Amino acid sequence: MKENYYALLICIIRKDYSIDRSLQIMMDGVVTKVHNTAITKIDIEDMIRMKQQGMTHRAIGEMYGLTEEATYRRIKRFKEVS
Repeated sequence: MKENYYALLICIIRKDYSIDRSLQIMMDGVVTKVHNTAITKIDIEDMIRMKQQGMTHRAIGEMYGLTEEATYRRIKRFKEVS
């Protein structure tokens, strides 16, 4: 049930993601892994929104191909710089 809410959240935040793609991400894990250098400011802002909605660092990191710790550090660093 929690995965369905995460998929819905992905659709809301990432307007370019279809419901099918969001559900596929939640069922299969990460559809494609993103290299750390390819994560943009928009991605980190999305990570922050997902965290505010209750997702864990681990769940968010899985979507971006990051570890739980790397996700936490990116969000923290972004907040410090902004």
